[in-house]
Amino acid sequence: MWPFNLFKKKNRKYSSTYKFKSEIQDFFEALCDCHLNNRWEYFAELKKLAGLYPEEPVFWLFAGDILRDKNPEKALELHRDVLFRPAATGVLRAMVLEHVARDYVVLKQDKKAVSVLKDAVKCANYAPAALLLSELYEAEGDYENGLEEIKRYVSMTDPKNESAVQRYYSRVVNRFFKSREEDKNAALKWLSVFSKKCGDENQSLVAGFISSMIGANAKKSSEYLKKLVDLGENYELLSRSLLLNFQNGSEINYGVEGAYKELFHMLFNKNLKYESKNANADAETLVSRKLTLRNFLTDNFDILDSVIPDHSLFVCSECGRHMSEILPVCPVCQKITGRKFKINQEA
Repeated sequence: MWPFNLFKKKNRKYSSTYKFKSEIQDFFEALCDCHLNNRWEYFAELKKLAGLYPEEPVFWLFAGDILRDKNPEKALELHRDVLFRPAATGVLRAMVLEHVARDYVVLKQDKKAVSVLKDAVKCANYAPAALLLSELYEAEGDYENGLEEIKRYVSMTDPKNESAVQRYYSRVVNRFFKSREEDKNAALKWLSVFSKKCGDENQSLVAGFISSMIGANAKKSSEYLKKLVDLGENYELLSRSLLLNFQNGSEINYGVEGAYKELFHMLFNKNLKYESKNANADAETLVSRKLTLRNFLTDNFDILDSVIPDHSLFVCSECGRHMSEILPVCPVCQKITGRKFKINQEA
C-alpha cells in the first residue's frame, strides 16, 4: 500500500482539504510502514504529494534523497530549493542542510558539506547533522573536531548511543596505527580513559598495554600482558599478536607464561625449520607455521595456504570477521573484544 493511501486509512477524517502539518508524524509513520520495492514509483508518489501540499517541503527532502543515487546534481537542486523557502528555519533548516550536505558528499565536495553542516549544528540541535559532520572530520584526519561532534551527537540522542563515542575512539586508534607514533599514543590514552569511565576495564587494559609498548616500557608492558593473559584465550591472542608491531615484542612475549607463549615465540625466531610437510598436522602447528611463513617463505607455504586460504590468521571474537594481527580494533564491529584463530581444522 502506498503511503498516501495508508495515511487515509489511518486517518478516517481525511479530506481533500486536509493539512498534513497538524499530524505530519502520522504520515511519516505511514511512510515507514510501507515496504517499497520500486524507488522510482515512490519518487513519483512523493512528487504528487509535494504538488498537493506545497507548504510541506519535507516531501521534497524524501524525493531528493531518492534522486541522489542517479542524479545528485538534481537532488542538490531540490534540496536547495527547500532550503531557501521562508518556512526553512530552526530544526527544519538544520534538517535540510544535512540533506544538502549528503548531496555534496556524493558529488565529492566534502569541504562544502562541512561548511553547510557547521551551519546546521549552529541553527538547531539536530543530531544527524552532528553525526555526519563527525564522519567528515574523521575522514579528513581532524580527529579532535570529529570527537567534539560525536559527543554533541550523543548529547542530543539516547544515552545508549554513547557507544558511538567508543567506536569513534576505536576507529581513530586503528587509523593512528598507520600514522605518527605520538598521535597513535594520544588516541590510545583517550581510549583508555574513556573505557575506564564506561566501566570497560578489559578495553582499558588493552589500550594501556599498547601505550606501554609504544613508550618502550617493557616492565609495564609485561604487567599488562599478564593481566590480559588472565582474561582468557581471546585476550591472550589479541595481546600477543599485537606484540608483532614492536621490536622488543619477543622478550615481552617470552617473559609471560600462557597457553600461546611458545606458539608466538616462533614468530620471533627466524631459524626455526620444520621437518614435516603433513597438511593434517594439528591446528596449533599449522597456525604457528603460517605465522612464520608470513615473514619467512618456505616450501610449506602452499600446504598452509590450503588450510588458511585467505591469509587471515584471526577473526574477531565478537563478530567473527577477519582481523589483522597488527590492529587492536575490529574494523567491522569496531570493538576491542579479543580474537580467535581462524583455522580450517578439517583440512
